[in-house]
Amino acid sequence: MDKKLTQKIKSLVLDMGAELVGVAPVSRFENAPEETKPTHYMPDAANVISIGIQIANGVCDVWGNYDEPGKSAGPYLFYGYGLINLELSRTAYSVAKTLEKMKYKSLTFPPTWAVAQYRFPERVVDGVFLADFSHRHAAVAAGLGELGWHGLCITPEFGTRVRFNSIITNAPLTADSMYEGRKLCQPEKCKRKCAQTCPTKAISTESVRCQIGGRVFEYSKVDKVRCLYATHGYVRGSGSRTDVEIPPGPGNVLHYYTEAKQQRHPVDQTFFDESFGIITGDFCGRCLRDCPAPI
Repeated sequence: MDKKLTQKIKSLVLDMGAELVGVAPVSRFENAPEETKPTHYMPDAANVISIGIQIANGVCDVWGNYDEPGKSAGPYLFYGYGLINLELSRTAYSVAKTLEKMKYKSLTFPPTWAVAQYRFPERVVDGVFLADFSHRHAAVAAGLGELGWHGLCITPEFGTRVRFNSIITNAPLTADSMYEGRKLCQPEKCKRKCAQTCPTKAISTESVRCQIGGRVFEYSKVDKVRCLYATHGYVRGSGSRTDVEIPPGPGNVLHYYTEAKQQRHPVDQTFFDESFGIITGDFCGRCLRDCPAPI
């Protein structure tokens, strides 16, 4: 493993404005879904570089519903989502090109939005989204934090107020150890604040497990369709003006894509018509902002 090269790449990431960077060997992804493993895309991949950019606390703290005094979803939509995703993309692509100039193959994926789930749109039928590559799981594999009950990566430095991107490469980098500090998610202390604050009750008591680098993480089986009602601003409590009644039970794809869309408030519809998701972003993210971890 090349320690000098690893340090050069990490310095580049930090110099470009990211706060977090770690390296995970591809062996830590052996239990990931087969079609999303680093080696699925690059058979000779050796490592995954994970980069994280903090979301400013002020941007998160001012988030709220449009009619709350002193609150607005606007700063979060751009600075807490869109701009950070663009910065993550710029940084990841610069790192990838730097490595390729050194003759090491490198691959980046979009950090978020539908384009990051291009291969698996049909999975939404089951209430589950499968991204082409999971940046939050890569962040855990690279030692940047651990998965919380909401399924987000919690970091010791910034909690959940971080967004991630990744670079798959065959460069011989030195891997970081996985996080071994104190437990960051303690649902018995916060009473599962993420589930309480979710405006669509998408974060359930049912759990799922995944194994990363020999460690097992257990977190909520999130109903991604119900989650969409909030992230796309269909319900009160998401920061939008729309207030659609969600049918009881698991997320209903047909209702979401047809009836709910027709009920969107004109102001919210104008916002989506005149902007592009990766430039602005999701309305909600209350689980990210309201999570008290680490506590």
